[in-house]
Amino acid sequence: MTASSIAIPARKIFVAIDESSHAVGAFNFVLDNIATTGNDHVTAVVVIDSEAQREETLEKTKTLIRAIADPDHLTVKFSVQILVQTVGQKVGPLICKLVEEAKPAMLVLGSAGKSHIEGMLVGSVSNYCIANANVPVIVARVSPADEVRAQKNAQRSSSISNNHAMWV
Repeated sequence: MTASSIAIPARKIFVAIDESSHAVGAFNFVLDNIATTGNDHVTAVVVIDSEAQREETLEKTKTLIRAIADPDHLTVKFSVQILVQTVGQKVGPLICKLVEEAKPAMLVLGSAGKSHIEGMLVGSVSNYCIANANVPVIVARVSPADEVRAQKNAQRSSSISNNHAMWV
């Protein structure tokens, strides 16, 4: 059997994102290093404060993904999962509950660059997910080059069309 005849199984990859450069860096990391075949399905997981934000957040997230993914990653399938956070509910447990139910191959998060002490004092979504998710968790740090690329992608996002075959 040759390497080209080996079937690569489909993978669901969850990436928790918000509008921070850290989240965009994590998404770029997934596209550049993990989601490399047409069998990969990347789901952007976004947490919002109220149901009223759902449609606007969905469109913003799709636009952001288009800016990041086009034109280099046209074979990868994308989707968006919106989670509504209730008063007093923390983001980490909400993401871990979704991961437990959906069973992706992995969860990828951006690192906000907090020290271990800051993360322990104010809470860290990354630390919570590392300790509690039932799938492998990757925490991607944003490099200065990622910061520059995120700014360029944000500028491109306003000119990207909504009609794209990459959405499932």
